[in-house]
Amino acid sequence: AASGLSQAGSIRVANAFGLNQRLLLRNVGTSTLYIGLIYGCVCGLLFIVFKNILPDIFTTNPDVAASASLLLIFAAIFQISDATQAIGVGLLRGIKDVKIPTALVTLAYWGIGIPVGYVLAFHFKMGAAGIWLGFVAGLSASSFSLNLRFLKKTKMS
Repeated sequence: AASGLSQAGSIRVANAFGLNQRLLLRNVGTSTLYIGLIYGCVCGLLFIVFKNILPDIFTTNPDVAASASLLLIFAAIFQISDATQAIGVGLLRGIKDVKIPTALVTLAYWGIGIPVGYVLAFHFKMGAAGIWLGFVAGLSASSFSLNLRFLKKTKMS
């Protein structure tokens, strides 16, 4: 659903951009971002609510289920960042801004996500939880930078 919101937001923002309707462009972008944020929060909440039920659907091993239950907490946070990051990319694409966003995503994933995941997983012995925290850190940095860029580029003077 976040991918669909991203594409819809991109199309609607591109239309407003082409018509030079800056207020509409800004309103479409921010409303799409808010909807994505709500969607990510609802999905994350469901992951947390069902974190002790979902693993039992896939395994009968109590150790695996306990690990999966913990990782679902990180996956819940990931849902919010993932939804808003996808929307940020789409909104920027709609205003023909792709080069800098590509660099921002690359920096967030390779410069933040992977190193944080590596350090937490191996140096702090957090294992899979550390990797997931790295995912969350990288995706959150990407989401923040992309959406901040969209808001700055569409700021009303």
